[in-house]
Amino acid sequence: MATARAHRTLKELTELHAGARPLEFVRLKRDRADEGGSSQTGKNLKKGGAAQASPANTLRAVHISLGEVAQAAGSAYIEVGHAKLLCTVHGPRPDARAAHFSDQGRLVCQVKFAAFSGVSEDEVEKLSRELPMVIHPALEAAVQLSRFPKSLLEVHVLVLEEDGDVSSTAITGASLALADAGIEMFDLVAACSVARSAGAKTELHVDPTSAQVAATASGGSITVAMMPARGEITQLSHVGEWEPDQYEEAMDLGIEACKTLHTLMRQALIDSAQS
Repeated sequence: MATARAHRTLKELTELHAGARPLEFVRLKRDRADEGGSSQTGKNLKKGGAAQASPANTLRAVHISLGEVAQAAGSAYIEVGHAKLLCTVHGPRPDARAAHFSDQGRLVCQVKFAAFSGVSEDEVEKLSRELPMVIHPALEAAVQLSRFPKSLLEVHVLVLEEDGDVSSTAITGASLALADAGIEMFDLVAACSVARSAGAKTELHVDPTSAQVAATASGGSITVAMMPARGEITQLSHVGEWEPDQYEEAMDLGIEACKTLHTLMRQALIDSAQS
């Protein structure tokens, strides 16, 4: 079961990263395989949200478990396909950098990779620098920082296993961790990527796996992060050259995927509150 795998992974994390902050001496609030977590099987998407048979437009299976890290203000463990990420939130706490009064709080993001994540050392160094620059603006637009003057909110993402687009899974998981911490937000932020295959016959792949990302590297990709309840996009990035019609189609698929993820995220929060 996904929940059982999550707890085994977190125990390994405790042993392997005992000296790392903020996950040192991680204590689990729950440690039974029959507790916690919300799961969803893959869903088919196309423009307008109707079902489509093509596996290229299928969301991977998602598993979410909240409140697993006892030392954090909020936490979310999320699996998307084979990707496994642990997101934690610390604070709000006094911001040592705020020398003068500020009516706005400050949000910082940090991304680390477990030794067993499957990412090479060179890629770890590169992604550890680049991913926070993608995650931060996607989340900052959703957090009501005016509620935390002269305070600091820290978001930490630990990639336990890499598969597909890490940034979109990290944004989704970090948003859940913020909500689990009780941080006031305008809405949850859901994120999804859409990759495009190269060649004479192009095909769009929603929520691509690592294999699909590699196969479509020359074709380009789009990553959408949004607050579905408000209909607002908080982050949009793309790679490659796109025709307007195909760009619009990829955007529509990404938005529909975010709406589907948003429904699951809300249900995970409800299940966590009721457990």
